[in-house]
Amino acid sequence: MQLPNDFFNEIHKINLNRGNENFEGLNDSKRLSNTIFKAIAYPSKIFYPTIQKFIREYTQEGAVILDSLSGSGSTGIAAAIENRKAVLIDDSPYANFIQKNIFSNIDLEDLEKIYEKMLQHLKDDIDVLYATKSNSEQTGVLQSIISSNIYKCPNCSNKLDLNNNGTGKRSEYECPYCSNKLNISEHAIKNLKIESRKPVEVILKYVDPSTKKVVKEQRAVTSDDIKTWDNNVLKTIEKYPNLWEPNEKIVYNRSYPRVGGWPGFPIHSKVGALFSEKNLLALKIINNYIETNIKSYNNKRFFKFVFTESLFRSSNRLFKSSGIKNVYHIPPIGKEQNVLAVFERKYKSLLKCMQSIQELITTEQKENIISLKDNARKLSFENDVFDYAFIDPPYGGIVPYAELNLFYSAWLDEKEDLKNEINIPMDFDKKEDWAKNWGKMIEEAFSEVYRVLKPGAYFTLVFQSKFDTIWNELRDVMINRLGFEFINYVENQRGTTFHTNSINDTNPQSAYITYQKPFNIIESSMSQQQVFHLIPNNYWDEKHKFREVQDLIISLVHKYNLHKVPSDKEIKDWIKNHEMARNSVLE
Repeated sequence: MQLPNDFFNEIHKINLNRGNENFEGLNDSKRLSNTIFKAIAYPSKIFYPTIQKFIREYTQEGAVILDSLSGSGSTGIAAAIENRKAVLIDDSPYANFIQKNIFSNIDLEDLEKIYEKMLQHLKDDIDVLYATKSNSEQTGVLQSIISSNIYKCPNCSNKLDLNNNGTGKRSEYECPYCSNKLNISEHAIKNLKIESRKPVEVILKYVDPSTKKVVKEQRAVTSDDIKTWDNNVLKTIEKYPNLWEPNEKIVYNRSYPRVGGWPGFPIHSKVGALFSEKNLLALKIINNYIETNIKSYNNKRFFKFVFTESLFRSSNRLFKSSGIKNVYHIPPIGKEQNVLAVFERKYKSLLKCMQSIQELITTEQKENIISLKDNARKLSFENDVFDYAFIDPPYGGIVPYAELNLFYSAWLDEKEDLKNEINIPMDFDKKEDWAKNWGKMIEEAFSEVYRVLKPGAYFTLVFQSKFDTIWNELRDVMINRLGFEFINYVENQRGTTFHTNSINDTNPQSAYITYQKPFNIIESSMSQQQVFHLIPNNYWDEKHKFREVQDLIISLVHKYNLHKVPSDKEIKDWIKNHEMARNSVLE
């Protein structure tokens, strides 16, 4: 994409009014009630009002901001609201697709008309796929199905489904016939699996002929239900033969090394294997309508956005009451939802999102946000042109963006750039070279940021890791190898929910670390002061989890520009030798 000739200008000024923003107690607790944040389902998004605070702190109006690992475009939203320009770069076609939708100018009234026409055209045909009889023999429409793996009870030999038979313990279920408890994660029990994901419970809606009211019914699935659904799939295929579906295969598990691949489906499965037969068919029908009946490019792209945002909730990746988007997983008991019902909910959600964006950002401000599909390690810009950078980089194995995004990009008929992605497996902490490899990739990306930033410009990055090796690799990259000067370290009070197995397997909270490209290249001096001596004595007056102590230590290392972040072992050894700390840290 060609940038406007006057996009970069000479307005760059170092913000001499720094300190006006209050970062104390920074948190993003309002994100879950925010229409825009909730509508766009992308892993590890940063709440755009938080980014606004940093933009105001480190730039003047009219500044040009860079985010070269931009994901779903939160930096662009924040920049536009604050009357700044921004260049968003990501090598994922799906990330780029989301950004193009967010900053497009579309007529919301046109969308409503297209949507109503679309429903009129598709509803009857898709409802046929989900047609289901109620207990009173009224024809209704299936809303969701609970499906379960079926096991043979090792005690009484009866067939056992998992629905409503959980004990509350992880992977443990109780046989309803003999009360025997079995753990399906045990190898011996795995061998007793008879059937995968059999439909066992259905929720349907139908109109009561006497009251004319919609009735919701929940009951067990019958053999007649399954015959009806299978027959209706065959009828629908006859009406819609040879519909396109993606041929892309799910990439095996680079970030989550596991024998046998992703849980619940075979290695090398195509994207379509993550959907039930009728849901895959319904998706193909909706996709075909969007591609062949919507003529306006922007409108077609928006409805394709609604479609891709519907994919996860239409797939077999859902648990009975939740879903995990950061892994591929078909759970042993899960929920299959009506695709059209999911599509309708996503349409309403994204329409509200677009309405909110239009209220926040003018057409002119949108035109100041440029979205590029490019490689962060080879930026196509001259030296010294950007006024500020705000970047949320991959932390190394936490979220395998490219392989997760291909689930969506496949339906756009695009391929993710797996070769150039900055990513390493999650167990890199056991292999020191992998942390070094991550550091080399980050160094390549951030050396480009250094190159294109103007002298004196600031660079805020969002970071999170529970591994001292990664923290120290990052500090070495930023301070020693690239030459940035450390400016500030701000904690974000939001905790992560990614690892929750135990206290010591929980990531520290995310932090916002700001650096400055020096006016003159000078050698940074490193203090050798011990970080533990900087912890105030009254800190130990209250109880703290180990990861909370690590959070404090990481912040102190940055604040006082110390040599390195201590390892978990070094922190634990120090706590063991200091009575106040030993009595205060929760095990």
